[in-house]
Amino acid sequence: MINEYQSKIKHMPIPYFEIDKEMNILAQSDKSVETFCNKGNFLDIVDLESREKALIFLVSKKRQQEIELVLQTAHSPYSLFSCSIHWNEGIGYLVCIEQTDKLKNLESKIEKQCKRLAETNFELLEQKEQLEQSLKRILELSAHFIKLSDSVGLVPLTGELNPELIRENHLTLTNIAHDGKFTMVFFDFSSVGKLTSEGIESFSQLIHSLNLVGVICYVIGLKPEHAVYLKNKGLNKKTYFMRNLDEIIQVDLEYNPQKNSIMLH
Repeated sequence: MINEYQSKIKHMPIPYFEIDKEMNILAQSDKSVETFCNKGNFLDIVDLESREKALIFLVSKKRQQEIELVLQTAHSPYSLFSCSIHWNEGIGYLVCIEQTDKLKNLESKIEKQCKRLAETNFELLEQKEQLEQSLKRILELSAHFIKLSDSVGLVPLTGELNPELIRENHLTLTNIAHDGKFTMVFFDFSSVGKLTSEGIESFSQLIHSLNLVGVICYVIGLKPEHAVYLKNKGLNKKTYFMRNLDEIIQVDLEYNPQKNSIMLH
């Protein structure tokens, strides 16, 4: 009688186990051995992350229980199984059915979600690059160089005088002044709004660079609040302040630091 019962278990076409409360395997089908290899305890084939769940649900006070567990098979370390157990007189009759289609469907959903996230990230990256290019262009236009004569240039500053504005234009303005052999550059503050300490420091560094290539720098168009803010900020001594271009054009030679007539053509 025992041999006949064991024979029925052995030839069951699904992974089947008989376990005790400690999850020791008392009997199993050939299909379970083929699927999971021959183990002494059912927990040995349960994924580490699923073992606590297996203990809670499989060895519960409920006579019958059904849960999904990640089990380690002979062919894959992670496979999803639907596990049904029925307890009778201290023995658990456990059947494990692989959820291949469900797992594939889940993987497909995850793959699609990852693809959508990747596409979204790429779109956001493109938008970020476009915004950076737009900001770069805005900063360039906020401090563009205008040639007034063969030796004189004008740089109208627009918006907030901050380090980003100066840093974006520092090298360009210095190269233009040097390559064009300009001797004077006027910085027009009439369209400048807010000044910042960091912006003034960066502006002072730009003035210093221009002085090194032989350029005398003038600041014109200062507003009263600008003048108060710039007081004692330690701008380079070779920076000269005038109200506007007209005053520069009409200034007498004795007030000209270069002792040369300034003629703007």
